[in-house]
Amino acid sequence: MEKIIENEIPATKTEEEIVFLTPMDVAKIIGCSVQAARELFYRDDFPTIKVGKNFKVMKSAFIDWCRERRV
Repeated sequence: MEKIIENEIPATKTEEEIVFLTPMDVAKIIGCSVQAARELFYRDDFPTIKVGKNFKVMKSAFIDWCRERRV
């Protein structure tokens, strides 16, 4: 029997998981150098989250950001 903890959000297969990408992940996805990807994380229009000294971006926010800039 599964124990339910108060305030815990149960994860179901239909819910979207929260996934964070690093500059290395972004570089692989868009096909650029890691340094070029890191420079994106310093842009004002890029949805960066700073965790300690590390920069992350939510996968869904990154996809939305890419769609807005599609030419």
